[in-house]
Amino acid sequence: MAGSSMSELRAPIFNGSNYDFWRIKMCTIFKSHKLWDLVENGYEQSVKKEEGEDLTAAQKLVLEENIAKDAKALGLIQNAVSDDIFPRIALKESAKEAWEILQQEFRGDKKKLLISLSREYDSIAEVIEETKDTETIGVQEVIGSLKSHEQRLQRHNERVTEKAFSSLNVSSKDQSNTGQAGGSKSKKNWKSQKGKKWDSKSENNFKKECQTKGAKVPFKTCDKLHYGVCWFKGKPKCYKYDRFGHIAKDCKGKPEAANYASHKEEEGNMFYACHAAAMVKNNGVWYVDSACSNHMTSQASLLVNIDTKVTAKVKMVTGDLVEATGKGTLVIDTKAGPRYIKEVMLVPGLDENLLSVGQMVEHGYYLVFGDSMVEIFDDRSMENLLAKVSMTGNRCFPLSLKYANSVAMKATIVESTWYWHRRFGHLNMQSLKLLQQQELVYGLPEIGNANRICQDCAIGKSHREVFGKEKIWRASLPLELVHSDVCGPMQTTSIGGNKYFLTFIDDCTRMCWVYFMQFK
Repeated sequence: MAGSSMSELRAPIFNGSNYDFWRIKMCTIFKSHKLWDLVENGYEQSVKKEEGEDLTAAQKLVLEENIAKDAKALGLIQNAVSDDIFPRIALKESAKEAWEILQQEFRGDKKKLLISLSREYDSIAEVIEETKDTETIGVQEVIGSLKSHEQRLQRHNERVTEKAFSSLNVSSKDQSNTGQAGGSKSKKNWKSQKGKKWDSKSENNFKKECQTKGAKVPFKTCDKLHYGVCWFKGKPKCYKYDRFGHIAKDCKGKPEAANYASHKEEEGNMFYACHAAAMVKNNGVWYVDSACSNHMTSQASLLVNIDTKVTAKVKMVTGDLVEATGKGTLVIDTKAGPRYIKEVMLVPGLDENLLSVGQMVEHGYYLVFGDSMVEIFDDRSMENLLAKVSMTGNRCFPLSLKYANSVAMKATIVESTWYWHRRFGHLNMQSLKLLQQQELVYGLPEIGNANRICQDCAIGKSHREVFGKEKIWRASLPLELVHSDVCGPMQTTSIGGNKYFLTFIDDCTRMCWVYFMQFK
């Protein structure tokens, strides 16, 4: 028994890598147990005769032997895979099904890979099939061979645009040929590729070649094709607007305003970006802009509760940085009542009022774009429609708002003073003004002068006069005078664990009440 167990082959553990080697070892083990034919082809689970007849004893014996062999083969496969691979074959009841699942997932089918290539790669595919074993060759090796062949094709023939694998990032040269009378002219991208150097010697050789063929010569100065010397050669170039004839600091031109905005953030500064149009807009019109990073306006009269301490920089489309002077709240009237659009940046010099789509979504609004319009809802339930904006001819969404009348009375300052007086536990007015002036409390409004006396403070600070000692005074009615005292702590506690007692004595009837206490 010991010799047979030592000579029995041990199944290797498959963990997802090197499937081809694991498959060869498992085939050897199956053949040693005479199970390979059953794993590869399977078996008939039942041998039926005519309907209504049972299996004979010989047929039952054959079926039981096949089931036992299949279970043994399935057990070898299950014991030869790791815990990560086992769930893939856990539900399979036959060895053939489990073997095919592993083969389909982990066996690299290189022949299918080669068949899917275009006809330009037939030659390299034939070489791979004839000189290399497709059963053992790796996928990366096949891709490397195809990539090398593709680069050779591009070097000898620039018209090849098909690639074996688009994910290989093999650079291709795009060209557009235009047929004209008397010949054809082609434009090619002669910019230096990554990893290559474009020296003066190569440029001169290329110019001579082009001149002999009667073609235009590309120049590095302007990236354009010329027959002779480039007109802009030796002239300065403005790197701000990409123009020749001047430098960036002397540039007076302005590019056309583009209808887009970008959001830029830097460490230490809050950055917002927007676009400004060259036309003056109505104060009641706000543009719903998905590219604007924040609500913005230049009209301070439209906002309430403006916080001038908030500072930010706004980058315009021209590249200029504009300093925002504050942040406030926009109050608008809707059919459902007033709505408050918070965190609206106050940007001087801005010609448009902008509503940021992203900021509205952050504040709980729900916007639906479609059918050349945008619908703004109060929440995700989409039951309360706040506004419906139609798209104009220039693909903008102008929203006309009706502002709510917000009037701030001076009397509210005095009333607010008493609110803060009570919120701080009836703090005196002088201390409240000190907190506001020294900015010790964030958001504390202006504290006005008190024109009346706080009744609660007066009652709390009042005291009762003591009874005179010159004569003895006795109460004439019950509960007219009650004496009270607290005694304790006692060294010996009561049964209930009390150390103090409180007494109330009526001066008229001399009635006494005693209450026990655990703590004073």
